[in-house]
Amino acid sequence: MKGIGRRITVAFLSIAAVLTVSGVISLVELNHLSYDAEAAITASGREMEVARRLTRLAHTHSHAMIDISVFGDESARAKCAESAAEVEEIIASARKSASEEMLQSLDVLAAHITDMQRLADGYVPFEAVGGDTLVMVAERNAHSWYKSNYEPIYGKYVAQVECYTELLRDQLAPRADLLSKNAHRSVIPVFISLSVMIAVVLMFYFFIYIYGVKPILSINKALADYLQFKIPYKPKADMVDEIKDLNDNIENLVNITRSQKKQEENAI
Repeated sequence: MKGIGRRITVAFLSIAAVLTVSGVISLVELNHLSYDAEAAITASGREMEVARRLTRLAHTHSHAMIDISVFGDESARAKCAESAAEVEEIIASARKSASEEMLQSLDVLAAHITDMQRLADGYVPFEAVGGDTLVMVAERNAHSWYKSNYEPIYGKYVAQVECYTELLRDQLAPRADLLSKNAHRSVIPVFISLSVMIAVVLMFYFFIYIYGVKPILSINKALADYLQFKIPYKPKADMVDEIKDLNDNIENLVNITRSQKKQEENAI
């Protein structure tokens, strides 16, 4: 293979190579993007679920405390202990992957749930009225005790959970930025390959037209003029490789034919 055939083959193989390389790069980057997105979504869902569980368990603890203090339901103490124990378990698990700032927030949460459970354990639904006489705490006084003793700590706990949730969102922000960068990285190779492909196709069109189509049209016109009007065969176009060889062969054939006709005319 030589000349124009080699040029066309090289041009098409170059386009195929560029598209293959850009496709492989894009697939690799998209795979990384998919992995990062899945990791970020999984981490976000897991951490937000932790925040929801912390809030839900606090509500459970608070309702059980109301049952103990206001309604005198001693069986609710078990619910308080279970809720506090589960909160401490969640906090211990969250510490393993927490940042320094989040560790401080978890420490505050642990302190608040400890205070809440301490009040639950220490609450006595009786009060002394003189001597050794004990009576049930009135509902009004129990409600007052809940408002003045338990509710402030419970409010601090809920506020701290909200603070912890905000820290989780702030921690997810760098991951979102990373996903954005990876998305750009996965798109750039495709954009570059498309740009290169368009440029190569335009160049290929230019060279095919200049060195292929235009010479053939010129050869055809010159040959048609010679056959119809006996105009000397002189195509006006730049020719290379096999196209030039074709033109030279046609010109030689025309000259031979013309020479033979002159010899025949002279012989007559």
